[in-house]
Amino acid sequence: MTNVENMEATEDLAENVTLSLSEETPEENETNGYSNTGDVTAPEKEDDVEKEIDWEVVRHIVGKRVTVDLSEHLLKEFPKTILSMENITTLCLANNRITEIPKDIANLSNLQELVLSHNKLSALSRGIYLLHGLRFLDVSNNEISEILSEISGLEQLREFVASDNRLSTIPPQIRDLPELTHLILNDNQITSLPDAIGTLTTLQVLGLERNALEYLNPEICKIENLKRLGLAGNCMRNLPREIENFSCIEELLLDDNEFEFIPVQVFWMETLQMLTMSGNHLTSIQPDVGRLSQLSVIGLNNNLIEEIPDELFQLEVLEVVGLENNKIKVIPDNIANLYGLRELYLGRNLIEHVPENLCWCSNLEVLSLLNNNISELPVEIENLRRVHTLVLSNNQFESLPEAIGSIRDLEICSVDGNKLSAVPVDFGDLKRLRQVNLSRNKFATFPLPICNLKTLESLNLSHNEIESVPSEIACLDRLTTLYLNNNKINVFSPELCSLVQLHVLDFSNNIIEDIPEAISQMENLLDLDLSHNRFLEFPKTVVGIPHLERLKFDQAEGHPVPSLSDAIEFSNISYLIVSNNTLRTLPPTMNHMKNIISVVADHNEIGELPDSFCQVVKLQVLHLNDNKLSSLPKNFDHLRNLKDLRLHNNPLRTPPMDVCVSGVVQPIGRFIRRALEREDILMTNMFDIIKTSLTKQELRYLLKKFRFPDEKIAELEQTYHGKDKLQDRTYHAMLFWREFKGPLATIDELLRVFHLIGYEPLCQKLKAMKIYAQRPRF
Repeated sequence: MTNVENMEATEDLAENVTLSLSEETPEENETNGYSNTGDVTAPEKEDDVEKEIDWEVVRHIVGKRVTVDLSEHLLKEFPKTILSMENITTLCLANNRITEIPKDIANLSNLQELVLSHNKLSALSRGIYLLHGLRFLDVSNNEISEILSEISGLEQLREFVASDNRLSTIPPQIRDLPELTHLILNDNQITSLPDAIGTLTTLQVLGLERNALEYLNPEICKIENLKRLGLAGNCMRNLPREIENFSCIEELLLDDNEFEFIPVQVFWMETLQMLTMSGNHLTSIQPDVGRLSQLSVIGLNNNLIEEIPDELFQLEVLEVVGLENNKIKVIPDNIANLYGLRELYLGRNLIEHVPENLCWCSNLEVLSLLNNNISELPVEIENLRRVHTLVLSNNQFESLPEAIGSIRDLEICSVDGNKLSAVPVDFGDLKRLRQVNLSRNKFATFPLPICNLKTLESLNLSHNEIESVPSEIACLDRLTTLYLNNNKINVFSPELCSLVQLHVLDFSNNIIEDIPEAISQMENLLDLDLSHNRFLEFPKTVVGIPHLERLKFDQAEGHPVPSLSDAIEFSNISYLIVSNNTLRTLPPTMNHMKNIISVVADHNEIGELPDSFCQVVKLQVLHLNDNKLSSLPKNFDHLRNLKDLRLHNNPLRTPPMDVCVSGVVQPIGRFIRRALEREDILMTNMFDIIKTSLTKQELRYLLKKFRFPDEKIAELEQTYHGKDKLQDRTYHAMLFWREFKGPLATIDELLRVFHLIGYEPLCQKLKAMKIYAQRPRF
């Protein structure tokens, strides 16, 4: 962003544009088993990481400067080898897991720059305070609670960064750092500043953002060379009057505090170039703002401001104005005086009219007017030829002016949440357009001018009433994301399959019934959503998409399917959502899915999991809520990587829900094995009872009810012929039934059959055996 790229204070200026372009993207951030299921972290290396360090790679020598960069090496300890490298001038150990720095680091007498950010340090070793030649020290993102008085030993220190720690105080010995120019202590718990801070006459940048300051020590106002003061995210209501003494201040960051007005002293800072006070309680901008003749950035988003004073438009060098989320009703005509204005944020106000004079700000590059009550733009908008980002979301537009086609530098255009039914023909002349959001409008047909946008990368036409996709869409050969969900499309156009650069395609909530085989041409497609459509069966053509990672096929508002294709084993899918169908099981071939790590199949009719499913060893997430599972496979605990298991509302008996509710795989597996062992013994004992209880005629009738093949019945009678072999015939018939029925050959099924054919005495005897076997054991 021009003039603001490296300025933390204007992050929420840019954030408003980002939100306006992304907040309405349909279900883009829906997790449902995709992303909030536990990150896949890199495996930790074994103990001796230091032995694996290639010192020739991590060490860089340029003249007398020797740099060692060991960032992101998974180090848990400080590498002792470094202590013998006395010529090091720069040492970077950021993004590791180091808990302690040895005192012997003081031996590195030539060290000038030390980076220890993003580790697990709870304190700074005294050895660091003995590095008298140190000029730059970064210990941010640790767990340090105290800076010791020995910091006075770092007499040559110029930049000290200790953000995101647990500091509550700053030692007065900070005054003994005569060379200090940058002191960055953001994101701590500091409540006050020592008087000694006023002696840091060389300090240029002071960062105290997101601490617990309620007031600013006036001593700080003695630092005449201070250029940037960051106080955002504290609890401040006012500033000391001495702050007007800052003679060099250029950037003052006061966002997210408790200010009810802009402190009068601010208006005496004639050198001020950036003022940000977003997220306060300001109700007005005082006319004194006209004194700030050097101001180029003003951020006043998220306040209660009702009017823009004329004096603001006297600031001729103003480039960025942030007034989002206020109560402004009118854009004054004299905004045309801001000829140098490059970014204007007026979203989430009460504006109904855009004045013609705004269009004379011909250097404007970003214009955000989202969430107002605007119904039209002036034709003079063609003068804004340098605008690259235009945000008009959630207004009352029924049409756009033809002149919009003259904004030749336009790259991002967001007009979602309006009443558009067409776009101007000249819209297709915007040859640099990369992102278009026209969701939540009233399009009944696909807007054809869009198909002329050869540079388009992202298109959102969701939540309209579009019935078909034109063949001309094939011209959008740079498209990477396409949202057509929540329309009335009944055919998946084959031309869509020619969009080979597409990464994300959302076709949910339409009325399509099948997917053409040509979808396998979409070799870059990673994320596909086909939920809530009218498929009669699972579209196995999607299995042919070569690099598909995420497939969502939730039919809560569509036509549920009874099964998945066995061919799914050939897919590269990592995240699969198939909730709200009528699945009775999962394909046994899923164990061949080499990338699958998440399966969400809630609200189905799954009664069993195939044994092969236990071989899906990479699986981390399994959601099977609201199904019909009564048992889990014997080797369920082979799913060793499973981190998120959900089985609520299933009639589980093996194991029972109180065992499964923890989601821990190992005890579930142990319970299943023991239960199966007990059931196997019980069933064998039942077979012994059955073989002595049935007559020849009763056995033959039973085999018919078991639906044994006639040839099997004949084989049993021939093998175990005669009255004296009847018990053997019965026993082996029961063994075959168990083999023949597979997982369905349960004790409950056996009791059900005997009850249906009227063998009640035997049935009652077997029930008693079951009850006795299940009695509590003390």
